[in-house]
Amino acid sequence: MKRIASVLTIFLALFVAAAAFGLRAEAAGAVYDNAKVLSSADVQKLTAEIQRIEKKHNVRIGIVTQPSMQGRSIGQVANALLDQGYRGASNGGIVLLVSVDPKKREYYMSTDNPMRAKITDDKGIKYIQEEMVPKLKENKYGEAFMAYTSAIEKELDYFAAEGKPFDPSAGFHPLAAIAALIIGLLGGYGVRETLISSMSNVTPAARASEYLKEGSFDLTDSDDRFLFMNVTRTQKSKNSGGSSARDENHGGGGGSF
Repeated sequence: MKRIASVLTIFLALFVAAAAFGLRAEAAGAVYDNAKVLSSADVQKLTAEIQRIEKKHNVRIGIVTQPSMQGRSIGQVANALLDQGYRGASNGGIVLLVSVDPKKREYYMSTDNPMRAKITDDKGIKYIQEEMVPKLKENKYGEAFMAYTSAIEKELDYFAAEGKPFDPSAGFHPLAAIAALIIGLLGGYGVRETLISSMSNVTPAARASEYLKEGSFDLTDSDDRFLFMNVTRTQKSKNSGGSSARDENHGGGGGSF
């Protein structure tokens, strides 16, 4: 009974969190800019693009911005938003939640299981992060959210055509890169040797001393002294893509920016 009560309490808290952000399952729109970081033109453009992709692939896509998470876990709230407003499409749903609080700027993408099969937690979400996060760091929210929708469409197009999740490294083969490197080095070396051989006033010397003009240098004494060394250690910044609220019903990922 205690376990059931705990589960119900958590569910109620997440439901209240979703409701507090102005989201209703029967009336969830594509874009909720509660943080006011987008222009009306941005909202219209993003909404039209999302609706086009939703119709094309029978999915649900959401973008929600918040001034602050008010102490809540952004991953858990994103999962609640997904459950309340972006489930039901046969091919799945995904929602991006962004908090622009200056003290902790963070984002999280939550996917349901049908979408999770197409946009995987590792390579699929990581690809969207690589396309979107640099723009978030520059406060270019409209461009960041367009990159988010474009990356989603690219992955869904790939899945529809290939029947498997998108993998950015699928077309890359290490042996091809090594072969290209060797060919480039050999080609560069050949050009260098050709140019050197065509210069009549340049020939290699047998000894290093031949490069010195006779009588121009006289070394009388040499001495090496080690004085001191300073070592400075700086803590690395946290990874921008490390947070997770995944469970058996939710995929995705996020981090700070």
